[in-house]
Amino acid sequence: MRTLITRLFVDRTPSQNRHVRRGQTIIESSLVLGLVCLVLFGLFEISQLFAAQEILDYAAARGARAETVGFNHFMVEKIVRVGAIPNAGRMLNPIVNGGPAAQSDVELARIPLYLGGENSGQLTGILDYDHWNSITVPAPTLIGGLIHELIGQDYDLTGFPFSQAFYSDTNLPLKGEASIESHYPLYMNEDYVQ
Repeated sequence: MRTLITRLFVDRTPSQNRHVRRGQTIIESSLVLGLVCLVLFGLFEISQLFAAQEILDYAAARGARAETVGFNHFMVEKIVRVGAIPNAGRMLNPIVNGGPAAQSDVELARIPLYLGGENSGQLTGILDYDHWNSITVPAPTLIGGLIHELIGQDYDLTGFPFSQAFYSDTNLPLKGEASIESHYPLYMNEDYVQ
């Protein structure tokens, strides 16, 4: 046994030892580089999820604002969906060529039509996105003069590289919430005079 170890490590020429060290260095560097890339992708995914959470909070605030001025639940749901467009994924209808700038122009033209839609059957023909169905808008709650809007979304993680390294599921449940003082009695009361 001792002669085998001696032959493998001691009886080598200096150039052979240098080649062994180079191979060992390449392997160690590859392992470290892989771990660093995994950490960087994890940080990128966390920043994307933070942005998605902020968008849901914004959409909830828009919904609460719509509730406070007396809009019905159908209108509030449309307003929340429009506020959550950055989380909605790929645009399904209308199909737009020309990249993000062209899509933005179409959105700006179609959002007023979408908000003016009279029933849910009209809405997908005006504007539709891949993940709009994952956004839930329950009825808001009134707590001590405050309208509390809580919306949810099963956020799709399949677009993230290495998402399975961090999450076991393909969707992550996110919640957006906002509270605002209830003003709708002022708007709905005919006796109110300024």
